[in-house]
Amino acid sequence: MSDMSPPNGHIVVFGFHGVGRRIVRQLSSIGHRVLVIDSQASLSEQEDLQRWGITYLAGYGDSEDTLSAASVTTALAVLCVTDDDVRNTRLALLVRDRSAEVRIVVRIANSAVSRALHEVAQPGAVLDVAALASPSFVETVLNRETHELTLGGVDFIIDTISSRREGTMRSLGSEFTPIAIRPADSGTTTYLPDYDHPVRSGDSITVIGTLQDYRAYGIEPATGPEMSSGPNLRRRMRELVAAMNDAVDRPFRIAALVLALLFATSFVILISGYQEPDGTRMDPLDAIYFTSETIATVGFGDFYFRDQPTWLRMWAVALILLGAALVAIATALLTNALVSRRLEQSLGRQRLTGMRDHIVVIGLGSVGSKVAADLHAAGHEVAVIDSGDGRRLIPQMRAARIPVLIGDATLAETQVAAGIERAAGVAILTSDDLVNIEMGLAVRGVLGERDVPIALRVFSRNLARVIGSGLDAGVARSIAELAMPWFVGETLGLEVLGTFYLDTSLFMAIGATVVPGSRLEGIAPLDVGPAIRVIAVRRSADDDLEQARAGSAPLRVGDRAYVIGPYQDVFAALHLD
Repeated sequence: MSDMSPPNGHIVVFGFHGVGRRIVRQLSSIGHRVLVIDSQASLSEQEDLQRWGITYLAGYGDSEDTLSAASVTTALAVLCVTDDDVRNTRLALLVRDRSAEVRIVVRIANSAVSRALHEVAQPGAVLDVAALASPSFVETVLNRETHELTLGGVDFIIDTISSRREGTMRSLGSEFTPIAIRPADSGTTTYLPDYDHPVRSGDSITVIGTLQDYRAYGIEPATGPEMSSGPNLRRRMRELVAAMNDAVDRPFRIAALVLALLFATSFVILISGYQEPDGTRMDPLDAIYFTSETIATVGFGDFYFRDQPTWLRMWAVALILLGAALVAIATALLTNALVSRRLEQSLGRQRLTGMRDHIVVIGLGSVGSKVAADLHAAGHEVAVIDSGDGRRLIPQMRAARIPVLIGDATLAETQVAAGIERAAGVAILTSDDLVNIEMGLAVRGVLGERDVPIALRVFSRNLARVIGSGLDAGVARSIAELAMPWFVGETLGLEVLGTFYLDTSLFMAIGATVVPGSRLEGIAPLDVGPAIRVIAVRRSADDDLEQARAGSAPLRVGDRAYVIGPYQDVFAALHLD
C-alpha cells in the first residue's frame, strides 16, 4: 500500500467494488499506473491491490486533500465508478472544476442525471452499467445467437451458419470473416480461425458480414429485434377474465351466481306462463327484456300482469324484490373489491394469471428493470418477480403495464403465481450470485424437460464457468465483465462499438486509428491475427468502408481499422500502440 501521489499519466479510479474492480484489474494488466480511492476496501481487497502493484488511497475522494494527493489534474483519466450516483456526480464535478482537460468517465444509472453530466464529462463519457449489460441478457433469455454491430457506419451481422461441405474457410467463400468454428462432433471450439483452417460438413461457423454477404451465400439472417407477435384479442380476453376472477371474492361470486339463476328462472317462467288477452305468448327476447328491466327496477311499461294468473303475478312481485336486493348486494361487493387495497396489491398477480409464453424477470434492480423494459419494447410479454427491494421501480413498471409480483421466487407458490411453468424464458437478475444460482436451480426444476432459456446474473467469471460446466442452472452472464470494456475503452480514448458473448468468451469490437510505429502499420488486414481480427478499414474520411479481404492493401498511418476479438487480446494488442 501507498499513500504517495503517483507520477503523471496515471489513472485514478474512485470505487473498487463490482465493475470498478474489473476496470482496475484490466488497466493494470495492460501496464497502466492506477491509483484506487475507496473508503470501504476490505483488507483482502487491499492485499489484492498490493499484489497487483496498484496504489491505494483510503478516502471518499471529495475532499481537497484527497484530490490533491491523487494528482487528478495530471492524470491520464479519472473514473468515478462507485455504486452511488450522487457521489459519482459530485466527484465528476469536483474533478472537472480542478481541470478542464482531464478525461472523466462516470458511472450513472439515472438517465436524467446522465444527460445533465454529458457536457461536464467531456472529454470523457457517462455510462450506465445496466444499459451496457442489458442487450446480452435479452439475447440470452430469447435464445438468440445473432448480434448486430455498426462499424464505420455500415451494419454488420454476426451469426452462425452450417458448413455445406468439407474444405477451408477460404474454399467455402470469401464473403465472411470467421469468428469461431464449432466442430460437428462436439470437439473444441476454435476462435478467430484463419482462412486456411479446415472445415468439415456440418460444422457450425460463427461469421461476421453484411446482409449482402449473407444473401450472396444464400441465407437470410434474423436481423433486428426478435419481435413478439404481441397479445391477440383472445389473450387479452383471457387476461381480463383472469384479472376479474382474481379481483373479486367468494361472496360476490355467490351473489352473481344467484342473480344469474334468478334471471334464468324468470326467463323460463315468462316464456311458458305469460299470455296476452289475445292468446299471444311472450317470445324469448321479450322475456329477456322484461326480466332485465324488472331486476334493474326501471318498472313496467310494456307488459302488464293485471290479467295474468295469480301465481304469475306473485312471481312478478318476487322478481322485483329479489332482483333489486341481489343487484344491490352484487354492486356493493363489486365496489368493495374494486376500491380495496387488496385489489391494488394483486394487480401484478391478475395479469400474470392469464399470461402464456411470457418472459419472467426475477429481480427489479437497475439491471432487471432495464431488461424488462427492453423486452417489453420489443413486443414481448414480461412479468417481474421481486422480493421487495426494488419497490422504487414498481411505478416505472406499472406505467409500462408490466406486472410486478412481490414474493420469494424460490417458493413454489410464487413460481406458480408468476406462471413460470408457462414461460418462454427466465432472466434471474438479483445482485446476489448465490441467490441467483439457487433460483436458477429452482426454476429449472419447475420447467422440467422444457428447453426454456434461463439467463443468470453473476459477478465472478470463474463462477460463471463452473455454472456452465457443472450446474444446469442457466446461462451465466457477468454484468461487470460486460460493462468493463466500455469503461476501459473510454478511459483510453478508444471507440468501443459493441460487446457480445460467444459461448463463455466475451468479445468486443473497437475502432482504432493506425498511428506511426503501431503494430498494425504495414500489415495486411487479414494478417493482423491470431488474437484479434481486422474486419474493415476506412482509408480516409472520404473513402467508403473497405471490408478486409484477401489481397487488401496493408494498413497505413491514418487508416481507421475496425477490430474484433476477445476483450483481453484487443486491449493488449492496442496497448502496444
